[in-house]
Amino acid sequence: MTLRVFFGALAFCFVALTPAWAADQTFLAFLHGDSPTTNTGSTAQGEAKLVVHDATQTVDLELTVHGIAMNALSEHLSHAPVGPVHLHIYAANGDSSLLLPFPMGANYAAVNDGFVLTVKNYPYADGAKIIASDITFDAFVKALQSGAVVLNIHTQKFADGEISGKVEAVH
Repeated sequence: MTLRVFFGALAFCFVALTPAWAADQTFLAFLHGDSPTTNTGSTAQGEAKLVVHDATQTVDLELTVHGIAMNALSEHLSHAPVGPVHLHIYAANGDSSLLLPFPMGANYAAVNDGFVLTVKNYPYADGAKIIASDITFDAFVKALQSGAVVLNIHTQKFADGEISGKVEAVH
C-alpha cells in the first residue's frame, strides 16, 4: 500500500509541475472587408480556427473563405514562399509586421464560392525562417494572447489585404 501511495503522489507531482503553457491553445478569427486593418468594402468573408501546440511548437489552421476564388489570390505572393495568407502583428500606432506566413501549396483547395486552407502541425520555426523572423515561439504565443494579431488574405485586387480578422483566444 505504501508503494502505491508513493507512486500516486509522484504522479500527482509530475502533473502539477508540468508547465501550464504545455497545452494546446485555440484562437478564432472572423474575416471581412470592413475590419480596421483592411476596410476594403469587400463582401468576402472568412472564418479561421488556429490551434497552437506548445509542446511541439507547431500550428494548425483551418480557414474557410467565401467570396474570394483561388485565382484571385495575390499572384506574386502565391508564387513566393510567403503565400497569400498571413498572420500580422499590429502595434498600437497601427504599424504591422508579418508574423507567420502560410505558403501556397496542396493545403489550399478551391471550393464552390471560395477556398479553404488546412494546415496541420506546421512548425513555427519553418514559418519564421521563411520571413527571417527573430520572434521566438514564446513571443509568437504572447502576441496571439494579447489580441494584437490579425489574419489577412492578400488578393490581386487588394495587395495589402482584401479581408482580415482579429485573432482572439477561445476561453
